[in-house]
Amino acid sequence: MLMLFMLIFASIECIQLAELASIAVDFPKTGKIVTMPQSLRPKMYPDFMGKEDGESYKSTRILGRLYRSILEASGGDLVSEDTCTESNLPYDTDLEVPGASDFLENAWQCWCSYEVQMNGLLNQYSVRTEAELVTGEIWSLSKNNSRMQQEIKERLKHAYSKLRKEFRSMFESIATDQDKMCDDAKNLVYEMKASAWYQVTYHPIWIQKSREMIEFDGEEMPARLSFAWIAVDYLAPIKIRCRGEVKFEGQRPLERLAAYIYEKRPSTLKQDHSAI
Repeated sequence: MLMLFMLIFASIECIQLAELASIAVDFPKTGKIVTMPQSLRPKMYPDFMGKEDGESYKSTRILGRLYRSILEASGGDLVSEDTCTESNLPYDTDLEVPGASDFLENAWQCWCSYEVQMNGLLNQYSVRTEAELVTGEIWSLSKNNSRMQQEIKERLKHAYSKLRKEFRSMFESIATDQDKMCDDAKNLVYEMKASAWYQVTYHPIWIQKSREMIEFDGEEMPARLSFAWIAVDYLAPIKIRCRGEVKFEGQRPLERLAAYIYEKRPSTLKQDHSAI
């Protein structure tokens, strides 16, 4: 009888949560704000959610086991010790294309501006790594106040989204005479620009130039890579053409993503690929 009562009570709570979720979803239309009743708030959270120690329990599910194994492997520090530095950064010559050199100076100017704004965000919120800012999975913030921590995460996500849109707009801006080109010619110009953005991010010569410009507390500077991948949809077809194949099966996830992007690009790129 007790078990039946508990099941009924749990079902009522689930129904209440579902109703609140429905109201919350309609907020843009109705303007009605949902407040979570204290009685429906969880008393404890699984440890993989990173809440305060007093609010967490050891989760026996796969996410909990993965979380604890990563913590153990990293000595409790979720910032990877294997983060690329400027001295061990791989450079892919496949992503060099003819004509990219014409865009290198402009790419460098954009990179400098991006770096200044990226550093500003990292320093303002005391975030340790570029990866946290780009992915929105920020683990280096103080956990003293979980509500404030969530607010900071949301602000950072919004700030980086705005930053990325700004530089994507810069990437897509081309000279007036180039703007009158046909779509096929424009795509080639964008590939040259994407290659130039990749080179100023990864090439040893440009990395050395960045070292001369930026001081980093006397330590080796961690590589900042996100600038190049603002134009990932143009870099992927370049790499695929160099490989000489486009397959969806038997590939790593990143290669499948690249193949998917390639398939979504204009048909002229596929024709160019088939002619190789």
